[in-house]
Amino acid sequence: MSHDSHSHQKTNANAIPEADAELPQRIRSIELIKHNPNLFNVPLSDVGAGFQILGGASWLATTLGGAAFGYWYYAQRIRLNPTNFYTSVILTWSRVLLGAAVGSWVGYMKFGDRQRLHNAWVSERLRRRYPDSMNLEVHDVWKFKGVKASHHFYKWT
Repeated sequence: MSHDSHSHQKTNANAIPEADAELPQRIRSIELIKHNPNLFNVPLSDVGAGFQILGGASWLATTLGGAAFGYWYYAQRIRLNPTNFYTSVILTWSRVLLGAAVGSWVGYMKFGDRQRLHNAWVSERLRRRYPDSMNLEVHDVWKFKGVKASHHFYKWT
């Protein structure tokens, strides 16, 4: 039985038309994502898409800036109070990693695409919970805005 036939499903005639490629760019309801979770999915192996969701080059710049600030901050401390080699290496790297983590967080909050991340997360959860949803190949998903998904594998929810 093919799951991509939607002749039995009602559509929303008042929905604003959007191209399928534009749908993942804004936060969508779970019901809309249920009609075609594959459209909203971002595979973990797609490093380029993940990099863009994090914020691209701007995110990378704030991460590196945070790491540089962490290094500079600790370098000022050991300039006045020197430590042995091993302690210096461990504490320097811990400050660099802490600075990079804070820089990553700031960069993601400022430049990251939280809407696409939300849609990808919901899509991934749907695909894991309902494996049959991976077979859906619906086009013109915009027609299903506000329409409850009536596929047989979603029935018990």
